[in-house]
Amino acid sequence: MGALRRWGGWGFADRGPRLSVLELVKSGTLDLRLAALLWLLMANRASVIVAAGPSLAGKTTTLNVMLDFLRPEVREVRLRGDDEDFGFLKDSKPEQTYMVAEEFSDHLSEYVWGDVARRVFQLLQQGYAVGGTMHARTAQESLAILHHHLGLPLALLARLEVVVTLSVGYSRGYDAEPVRRIETVSLITSEDGGSLSLEVLASRSSPENPALDIADDAALRKALGMRFRVEQSSVTSDIEARERFLKRLFNEGRHSRDEVRKGVIEFYRSSTGA
Repeated sequence: MGALRRWGGWGFADRGPRLSVLELVKSGTLDLRLAALLWLLMANRASVIVAAGPSLAGKTTTLNVMLDFLRPEVREVRLRGDDEDFGFLKDSKPEQTYMVAEEFSDHLSEYVWGDVARRVFQLLQQGYAVGGTMHARTAQESLAILHHHLGLPLALLARLEVVVTLSVGYSRGYDAEPVRRIETVSLITSEDGGSLSLEVLASRSSPENPALDIADDAALRKALGMRFRVEQSSVTSDIEARERFLKRLFNEGRHSRDEVRKGVIEFYRSSTGA
């Protein structure tokens, strides 16, 4: 892919079995290289929005897959929409807490919007992290919705770190399964003067190809090193190590969500500095 380009549901956790990243690899939603990049992002507790225009594009499934890459000491807190009272703040550590929003939207009471959503983003300033889904066709549109419709200032939006977009296509035939694909993975960065930009880490060049074009090693090292304060020299090796590990699980037939999550935890516990 070369240099970075700069641009200025299948059910939530309690609505059915969670799929694994390797099951999504098998279906062509993404490839192992991109899975390894997403893992590195979540290892650094990235705050993320997974967006798609149509329903049933796999937003929640993709978010849940990314959550499986969190370090084992990180606690997931599922936000309860209008009923959220933030009681979890009494006994939580910001650096070990990951808030999860089923969707950022005002359509249903269980979705996160209004004062609840604004407080969620304010908590990012204290070191908390959040992952959520929303209906938006592009990364730019997702940020515009949060800024213009939710009223979030750009300074708060800058606390978000990653936007993943998906597409869904439909093959001919009544029983044909929709074709779901990750289209882009973008890093949110702040510009001088307070404006935001999107650095594209990965994008799809062909609708039929599960392999995305990923930014070259130098670009990834610079972008991730600056955004997450990770050691730039280790970015490439960290991605490669995770890709090898996932490939081994795939080849061994360890595809289920429980097997993958167990493997991820084993990786963290056996890898120094991973």
